Amino acid sequence: MTIWFCVKTAQTPNMVAEVVRVFNTFEEETSNGKCVWIVEKGEGVEEYWQILSKYARQNDVSCVALVYQEGDTVVLGEVADEVLPNFLAPLLAKYGFDNVKWIVANPKRGTTLAVGSSLDHFSSLDSSHS
Repeated sequence: MTIWFCVKTAQTPNMVAEVVRVFNTFEEETSNGKCVWIVEKGEGVEEYWQILSKYARQNDVSCVALVYQEGDTVVLGEVADEVLPNFLAPLLAKYGFDNVKWIVANPKRGTTLAVGSSLDHFSSLDSSHS
C-alpha cells in the first residue's frame, strides 16, 4: 500500500520533512550499520523535497517520501506502509490531529482504500464505483 499525508500548515515542505527526519534519527547500529534519514531538494521543474534513507554499510539510498506544496497544504507522498509509524507519530505530535489527513491506496488493485483524518471519521472509497 502507498500512503499520502496532507498537512495543513504555513510551514514549507522542507520544514515539514525535517520534522519527520529528526524523529527518525537513531543511534542504534544494525547489521547494515547505522540508518540515517536525510532531506534533499529534488531536481526538476517543480519544487519538491525527498526524504531519503541510507545505511552506513550500503551504497543504496532509498526514497522514503516525496514532499511538496499544494496550496496551503504540504503533501508527503508515496509513503510505504512499512514506515507509516515513522511519519504518523511526528506529524500528529507537531501539527495535531485536525491538521493531518491521509490517503491510503493499493496500486496493485487500482483502488483507494480509505481517506481519513481521525479514528471516528474514516470513510472507505473504492475507485471502481466512481
